[in-house]
Amino acid sequence: MARVGSDHYVFGADMERDPLRLAWKTNRIRHLLGFLLLAAAGVFLVLGLDLVREVVDLAIGALSPTTPFLSIVFSLPALMGPEPFVLFPGLSLSPETHARASIAALVLVPLLIALILTVLNWVTVGIRSQTLARILSRMLETILKASPTTGTDVTETTTLASEILSREGGILGSALISSVRQLGMIGLCFAYVLVTDWRLGLTLAVMLALGSIFNARRVTQRLETANARRREGEGIETAWADLIHRLPALRAHGTAAFEQNRITRTLSQRHRPVIAREHRLALADSIAAAALLLAPLAVLAVGAWFAPGRSLTAGALVASALAASLAAFGVREFVQWRQLVDRTRLLFSELVQNLSSLQSRDRLPATVPLPQNGALVAQGVSAYDPASGARVTGVDLHMSFPSHVALVGDGDAGPRVLAALIGGQLAASTGQLTYGGVDLNTADPVSRAHRIALAGDTVLIPGSLRDNLAYGATAATEELDKRLRDAVVTAGLDRLIHARGLSGTVDPKSEPQVAASLVETRQDVRRALAREDLDRFVDPFSADRYNRYATIGENLLFGKAIGDTFREDRLAGHPFVRAILEAEDLTKPLARIGLSIATSMIEIFADIPDGHPLFERFSFFAASDRTYFEDLVERRKENRRGIQTGRDQERLIGLALLYNESRHRLGLLETGMEGRIVAARADFTRMLPVSLQPAIEFYDESRLCTAASVQDNLLFGRIAADQAGAADAVQKVIRRVLTERGLDDDVSRIGLNMPLDAQGGDLTLSEIAAIDVVRCLVRRPDILVVQRALDGLPGPAAERLVADLRRAMIGRGLIIVTPEVTSAMDHPPFDSVIRFDRGEPVEDTRTRQPEALTA
Repeated sequence: MARVGSDHYVFGADMERDPLRLAWKTNRIRHLLGFLLLAAAGVFLVLGLDLVREVVDLAIGALSPTTPFLSIVFSLPALMGPEPFVLFPGLSLSPETHARASIAALVLVPLLIALILTVLNWVTVGIRSQTLARILSRMLETILKASPTTGTDVTETTTLASEILSREGGILGSALISSVRQLGMIGLCFAYVLVTDWRLGLTLAVMLALGSIFNARRVTQRLETANARRREGEGIETAWADLIHRLPALRAHGTAAFEQNRITRTLSQRHRPVIAREHRLALADSIAAAALLLAPLAVLAVGAWFAPGRSLTAGALVASALAASLAAFGVREFVQWRQLVDRTRLLFSELVQNLSSLQSRDRLPATVPLPQNGALVAQGVSAYDPASGARVTGVDLHMSFPSHVALVGDGDAGPRVLAALIGGQLAASTGQLTYGGVDLNTADPVSRAHRIALAGDTVLIPGSLRDNLAYGATAATEELDKRLRDAVVTAGLDRLIHARGLSGTVDPKSEPQVAASLVETRQDVRRALAREDLDRFVDPFSADRYNRYATIGENLLFGKAIGDTFREDRLAGHPFVRAILEAEDLTKPLARIGLSIATSMIEIFADIPDGHPLFERFSFFAASDRTYFEDLVERRKENRRGIQTGRDQERLIGLALLYNESRHRLGLLETGMEGRIVAARADFTRMLPVSLQPAIEFYDESRLCTAASVQDNLLFGRIAADQAGAADAVQKVIRRVLTERGLDDDVSRIGLNMPLDAQGGDLTLSEIAAIDVVRCLVRRPDILVVQRALDGLPGPAAERLVADLRRAMIGRGLIIVTPEVTSAMDHPPFDSVIRFDRGEPVEDTRTRQPEALTA
């Protein structure tokens, strides 16, 4: 039985399906505290009713002012004795004090009840939070342990749980306390009326019974009316869909009048059940309201009828009528609350049933741990991958580990299914898969993932690149860093990490030593580039010269924007920037450049749909702005005298500021124009208001620009974008210089800590696959199953990765899915190559050559 808390069970072998019992079992102590608070509130409720009796009687003179204050006396039936039962004799007060005390107490009682109910609500919130937390915890435990074959069931369960917990979460925790509160109020009010006079109590009991029946009927009618309206809506939707389907025939044959009559009849027929239900609901609402309103009136009527012959005072009658009103209100609320609890019980029962179904298929903890080495044996194994539609059948294999195995053939479909089976992503439909004599289906999934690691379909998580690479690792920080360094080199991600580090930034306040070292390294990088004749690939930043590899906007700023004030997509609309452009007479020339860019983009991407990767990557404007610029260009063609609106001019200048001649190569920027932009840059720097100076950091060769990338700071310039291989050659020199100065690890750390797009938009497919390989390598598994890492890699890169993986997994097991085994991959030969033909494997066992892999 699944245990929750010290002695409470939320789910067990027989999962709790009743919200009332679930709430009680979640936290009995909080419930007992809640019941004590309810008892205190009940005491004050009875006291309040008795104070009403006392104040009314004092007001009309039916009670002597000398009567003890707050005396509690019960009149017993004659059979039990003639004397009344005195619970509390009361306090002796003067007449004036008695009246004031009664009124003050009458005002104070509701405040005390409100305070008690506030504390009770806090207790209820605690129970609710604890209940939801334990339900979610149990769900998470069940889902994490679920078999791979339960994917659809898991999705349905989580969807249902989200609906229940969002809509009915408040009921799950407060079901019992709220029910007791409402029933307690009804019971106390009824008891007070019954003690006051048994005839009044009998009258109230009859009226409450009728009110319960009529309110239950009212709730039922509301549900039936809601269902009728839903069915009407579905019918209307079907009718409109049918009409839309018939529109071509309607226009062709002129049947508008016929269709109008048909649709009108259909809608009328659909609405008749709703009218009937609404009439019944209106009647049920009226009767239920009347029954509840009649409860205090009936008590007053019966009391007035029998009062002359009995000792029933006006105050007692008013207090009884008030108690009857509260009881009637409680009945109405309880009936509605009970309907919510019943609905929650049905939904929760369905959720528990789904979880029970998942639990019944959970893998049991392995009684025998997986061995470090052994034979992986498949006996009559068949499996189907619903995601790809691939299937393997009749797999009978015997692979001894540690060994290196290649899976090839069947267009990778068969090998991938077998890899997923071994890695635990799929469960065998038939047969048995064992490792070292242990059935893998009975192994603990966490232990299995650490011992037999599968690098398959990579799932990126929000966070940094390091968070993604270390996902699943449990080593200490220092050991994890060492493993990460080795793993990223093996997977070929070290260049990516270094490149991301070069594109990152450094904060001199938090890392002053690194910032100072980068500035000092700037000259070393320049000298190294000059020695290898690579300085021609870098255009240095200079305040007096236009940088060919920066955009017009970047050249205008000659620095990096801090915040949104001078952000590149807002630059054209900033008043100060517009004033600088106007002063240098650059507004119209830049607008013309922007118009040429818009025209070119429209022509180039005319046949490319919105959302296409090419459009998203290379277009100057978003797909949502395409129609705007198309309209702008058309309007411009009709009126050659100028741009029609200020907004048009701003948008066109914005396009121009994004233009980089070396990258975009549209031939729109002349030397004279470059000089005018440099002149505008000088005005921008000189005239920048003090209030705007914190919004930009200008380039300065003597210090680090914190808003610029590490690469821009090291080069103090930009790499030639129009020279093939320039970026790789320059970055290679940068890395060598950084290594010599002991800064390479710092740059790699910056790259690792940079945020990663969880959708993989800033990575290639091979880089995404390599991330999963690193995740597996850092866990130091006994067997590494590589399913996707070779996808899309060119031949030499794939061979290099296989060689690195085989070298890293010396003395451990390695299974690689590859389209083919090249001679370079097979040196030294794989221990086994398994070829698939139409889902059936054929094992090619080899004898390892004398040459061995070396680390």
